[in-house]
Amino acid sequence: MKSAPDRTVFLGLSARVASAGIAGAALAPRGKEKTGAAVAISTAVPLAYVSLAARKKAIAGIGQTRSGLVEDTLIVAIGAAVVYLATRPTRF
Repeated sequence: MKSAPDRTVFLGLSARVASAGIAGAALAPRGKEKTGAAVAISTAVPLAYVSLAARKKAIAGIGQTRSGLVEDTLIVAIGAAVVYLATRPTRF
């Protein structure tokens, strides 16, 4: 969305930290929730800056709407893969 605030401003990063912490804790094995939250947060914050830089380059190359669709598709696919890997039954 053109009107969406920059993902690296305080409120944007705060929302990422909160949602990453919740998701990381929820997907972590029982008893490892704090570690899961910490790993997710320590991944989400730097990726906010990396993905913003990539998005700016993509906007210059293919435009706002197409770059947004590509970014959203990648995020949904990666998110689905993470959830699948975190919740698949073990074979032991």
